[in-house]
Amino acid sequence: MSQEPIFDSITGKSNLVSFKLEDIRLQVENNEVADVTVNLDYIDGLNPSELKNVVPIANNIKDYLTNYPNNPNDLFEVINRNLTKELLTDDNLGLSKVLDSLSVNLDVSPKVIPFQFDNTNTRTSDGDINDIVSFQLKNIQLDVTNKENANVTITLDYIDGVDPSNFKEVGVIADKVKDYLTNYPNHPNDLFEVINRNLTEKLLSDSNLGLSEVLDSLSVNLDVAPAIIPFQFDNTNTRTPNGYINDTVSFHLEDVTSPIDGGIVADVTVNLDYVDGIDSSLLKDVIPIGNYIKDFLANYPVEAGLYEVLNRDLTQGLLNDSTIGLSGVLDSLSVNLDVSPKIIPFQFDTTITRTPNGNINDIVSFQLEDILLPIDGASVADVAVNLDFIDGIDPSAFKDVIPLGNFIEDYLTNYSNPNDSFEVVNNNLGNALLTNSNLGLSEVLDSLTVTLGASPGVIPFQFDNTVTLTPIRTTIFGVSEFTTVL
Repeated sequence: MSQEPIFDSITGKSNLVSFKLEDIRLQVENNEVADVTVNLDYIDGLNPSELKNVVPIANNIKDYLTNYPNNPNDLFEVINRNLTKELLTDDNLGLSKVLDSLSVNLDVSPKVIPFQFDNTNTRTSDGDINDIVSFQLKNIQLDVTNKENANVTITLDYIDGVDPSNFKEVGVIADKVKDYLTNYPNHPNDLFEVINRNLTEKLLSDSNLGLSEVLDSLSVNLDVAPAIIPFQFDNTNTRTPNGYINDTVSFHLEDVTSPIDGGIVADVTVNLDYVDGIDSSLLKDVIPIGNYIKDFLANYPVEAGLYEVLNRDLTQGLLNDSTIGLSGVLDSLSVNLDVSPKIIPFQFDTTITRTPNGNINDIVSFQLEDILLPIDGASVADVAVNLDFIDGIDPSAFKDVIPLGNFIEDYLTNYSNPNDSFEVVNNNLGNALLTNSNLGLSEVLDSLTVTLGASPGVIPFQFDNTVTLTPIRTTIFGVSEFTTVL
């Protein structure tokens, strides 16, 4: 098969490059250790030859953080802001001319802050700045009837460009959260969704915390240990200071069996995205929903078929069941089936999202592990593929993923340009997948996403590159055009 670069057939393209540096010791007063994750979102249409070598960027980051030149008492949020500014203004790196945005996440080991804490700063070359702070409190015993334990994750999305003096001390917020949940002042039989709503309202209305003046939004996730609800369950409530409220409920069923393909086993993850601001009395008990799913899969009448079709039937059944009553309260329902390897010999999952008004989206994902790639002295890569099908596509158009997996493995293990970068290899692979008429992907997909996760080798740390290609579906001389987007 040909492996010549075929970028000229694309009207535009972009790349996302990510890498992670572990256990960087920060030059701050208490010598905290942090993992640093960097995302380089390149300008659409950039020639792959203009993508940057990540090793000098990583060296710059390590040097900056281990020899931090400013006040050692700076908040981590301020340190991160200074780091991203340094990276974008360094002429030797040349990032400002090639990136749409740069994001750096500092994941700080507990020390002065006694719990998991991370901060993400995102900058664009034209000066936009966004700061997000997240932290997690573990094993908080809720003051409810059954004394469930929960992990609580709080996300503070600051107003873009907020003055650094307005960053809030997370320890004070954490103390408020723990006190509220362990001494819950309302009905102990409240649903977890109601408890979470009350908590976010309390946090935003507390004048001593002052969050309403500095945040675009506040999100709290309650991840509740199985007890009365006999499976993994979590709820996220997001509020804005101007009154917007969104509730999302997720739960996870493990090792559910179905007779399809001779008895497959799947983990099932369900996401209920409620109508914004819905009355709390309309929130649903998830236990009957979980029971419906297990019964549906165990008694599915088709013994052979595509998992995508099974998932479509399941989501339709859930929305149509009047006793469950989901269609009147949800913006959307998503179900992910994560199928153990059997007929499909690698990790595979399908996600169906339906709205009550009839919209359907299908995404299929699969991953190939430890593919030997003959570049840079025989690198090993994991390859993750996402197929985003045209909304509402006829089920007969779903593709068998096994030929796709075989094509990818053959393409990479026989790659003939050993001096190409991972980014170029990934672009060429994505293009090859979409232009191969035997695979037929360009006619059925809204987008194709391929991520190469490379084992440390010439690049001495965890590194991955993601490209997303989108067919335009205009035919020129019998060939579909497509463009690469993120």
